[in-house]
Amino acid sequence: MLDKKIMKKIILTLLPLIFILSSLNAEEEKSYLKTKDEISNKVRKYYEEMSKENIKFAETFFSEDVEVAINDLKVSGKKNYIDRLNTIHKKLLKDMKVEELHVHTNYFSPEALTSDGKTASDVSPDEDLIWTNAWGTITGVGRVTNKKISFRMHMDFRTSKGKVVHLLAYYDPTQMNEEIKALEASK
Repeated sequence: MLDKKIMKKIILTLLPLIFILSSLNAEEEKSYLKTKDEISNKVRKYYEEMSKENIKFAETFFSEDVEVAINDLKVSGKKNYIDRLNTIHKKLLKDMKVEELHVHTNYFSPEALTSDGKTASDVSPDEDLIWTNAWGTITGVGRVTNKKISFRMHMDFRTSKGKVVHLLAYYDPTQMNEEIKALEASK
């Protein structure tokens, strides 16, 4: 059996280590990624409704002052973005679907770093900073050219108070631009 002095030394040596480790763990930022949460499901629903050309759903999905960046194109406000969706769905493309869709939502810790060294609480001081990421393959048929289209896309949705306030979209616009040219030439 261990001597009481040795046991005391072991405990006194380990105790500070336990306190240090627990304090380090307490200060660690803890952001969460979820795939089956309400926001992720709502983003999946958005894609489902856009495949049905249900633009009315988009009107409830985006905030009035949504800021959208599609590659380098900026669109400000829900009305302007809804106009763009109508053009895409009613004049450019038909039978649109999103295949191989993956969606997850990031719930950022207040200490999580964003851009320019700011923290999530600097960027969003009054509520949690929440971004949903989605990617997949857009397929469809050009309404003017009748050509099949298929391109990979990645979209990020920042949510605040149940509405999308910021949307970032990245994809190769070549096929859509060809359809726009064909539409303009048909006028």
